[in-house]
Amino acid sequence: MLVVGVDENGLGPQLGPLVATALVAEVETYDAERFRALGFELEVGDSKQTSAFGKMEHAEGVALALAEIEVGHVPETFDELLEALSLDGLLGLRAPCPDRETTRQCWAPEMKLPMYEGDVEAGRAILKQLSRRGFRIKRLRTTLACAGVLNEALDAGRTKLQVDLNLFERLVLDAAASFDEPLECYCGLVGGIRNYPKYFRHFDGFETVSEEKGLFVYRVDEVGSVAFEIKADDHHLPVGLASMLGKYVRELGMARIIEFYREHDEDLPKASGYHDSVTKRFMDGTVALRKKLQIYNGCFRRRG
Repeated sequence: MLVVGVDENGLGPQLGPLVATALVAEVETYDAERFRALGFELEVGDSKQTSAFGKMEHAEGVALALAEIEVGHVPETFDELLEALSLDGLLGLRAPCPDRETTRQCWAPEMKLPMYEGDVEAGRAILKQLSRRGFRIKRLRTTLACAGVLNEALDAGRTKLQVDLNLFERLVLDAAASFDEPLECYCGLVGGIRNYPKYFRHFDGFETVSEEKGLFVYRVDEVGSVAFEIKADDHHLPVGLASMLGKYVRELGMARIIEFYREHDEDLPKASGYHDSVTKRFMDGTVALRKKLQIYNGCFRRRG
């Protein structure tokens, strides 16, 4: 059977992209607790535990080994990784950029991999252990919404939670289109959304299986079962692994923004983009620089 894990990274920050990622795995039967224990043993899963800001070495080794499955070799640059794994490709990701000057903020610095001294061999060894014990990874995809896209959605009356959910839908439909059998999909709970059908934009036909606190399950036409579950990245190994890869993509995207500005002012701090004092100092320190470089403010800081 095929089981799919979908999760987001970067829903709460002020800066940088919101990233959604899906991982498809083949298993004989899906025993969530057994695979959760396996993930704990191999130190893979929930990115909040395995991929903290400033501690990306382990996550990078696993993420690059995961990407190697799709690319056929270890990606040498961030752009190569995005081109291989993104639903939209590089051109699609860059399409919303409003002008050449602003585009440089997110795309100009070259990002060679590995960035955090990640050990790809260690990552390969972990994935080999997963395969030997009945968890075979079949497909990986990611997609993202930058600050500009999130702000445009807000202006159109759509919250970042809705954007996040719609990214999940696209990833699930991509997985379904890639395999000729029903899928069992587990997704992280999307923020404060409790009425999922109200905000579906890409699922044409579905029925509600169950809706209760912390778990919402639907039967989606031409897909199979799709569940939104609280702490899914901790409960389900496919979701946890997707979260690790997504965290890596998110960190690279944020790092590229930071490095763009640090190329002009090396005294700027290396900020996480979240609501913290270092990020505030970074934002305050770039005000004059953004004006000088003609960066569109709607593509810098998220609103709402």
